Amino acid sequence: MGLDIYFFELQKNTTTPVSELTEQPIDVGYFRKVNALLNWINTHVEPVQNCVDIDITRSHLQRLYDNLTQLTPKNCGEQFPTTEGFFFGSTKYDHSYWQDVHDVKVWVHDILETFDFDESRLVFHAWW
Repeated sequence: MGLDIYFFELQKNTTTPVSELTEQPIDVGYFRKVNALLNWINTHVEPVQNCVDIDITRSHLQRLYDNLTQLTPKNCGEQFPTTEGFFFGSTKYDHSYWQDVHDVKVWVHDILETFDFDESRLVFHAWW
């Protein structure tokens, strides 16, 4: 068990929640126990609930990317803070945290460059 974060691509007109789809959605991103990402979505997009979809816009991702590129050891606890949860993983600002920051930043950059927000929905889905 643990915090699993998924990003799915859905058709623009799809209103069915990911958990109720009859076909497997297109997985465009996955992060495990990156609780700072969950916290960022919770703070900057909307409150996160277990297994409840959240639409992510291009502007959300651009803001996240901007925050990630400005992170330093001095401001990370304010700009991209970790959060506690029973299955959420470490809250330390150590090597693993900075590896997660790197991985998320690379993913966000790639999605900003390749995802067609006009034709598809990008959906955040967390499970813990």
